Amino acid sequence: MIYYRLTDETASAKNLHEMAHNFLSELLKKHYGIEQYRLEKKEHGKPYLPDYPHIHFNLSHCKGLIVCGFSDGEIGVDAELVRPYNGKAAKRIFSSCEMQQVADSNCPDETFFRIWTLKEALGKNLGTGLFSSLSEAVFHLDGERPKCTTHPEKFFVQKIIAKKWVVSICADNPLTL
Repeated sequence: MIYYRLTDETASAKNLHEMAHNFLSELLKKHYGIEQYRLEKKEHGKPYLPDYPHIHFNLSHCKGLIVCGFSDGEIGVDAELVRPYNGKAAKRIFSSCEMQQVADSNCPDETFFRIWTLKEALGKNLGTGLFSSLSEAVFHLDGERPKCTTHPEKFFVQKIIAKKWVVSICADNPLTL
């Protein structure tokens, strides 16, 4: 299950973080009947619910949007507002194949953020976040669903919201957005 909410685009990072956690609380109560819980963090900072190990979730927020995903297995969620991309960042973390996909795209900024958010969602799914070698993960945007040649066992879903935001999800189990 993936949920998102549009927010005030002028909200600070601190306020977005707080809104995302309030959204998590609201969804835990609505779908699982959980009113009180505690969060702990794994080695690289991924939050989890130690008293509810069967509930896997992940949060993401960016300017104007908060996202929360739930799954039966590990899940990673990333959201970004599409804006002009940084070519230096792309060269540092994208494969030559991914760089070519951006270059060949009619919407290079969107394509950059589609690939970027897939890499971030994979890192969050793995629980390593930015500590993993995301440059080694290679994504292809051809076809109905994004594919990762280095992690074919993972399931990836993407959604473009209001032609402004890219949301990417990486899960251990099939899901839809």
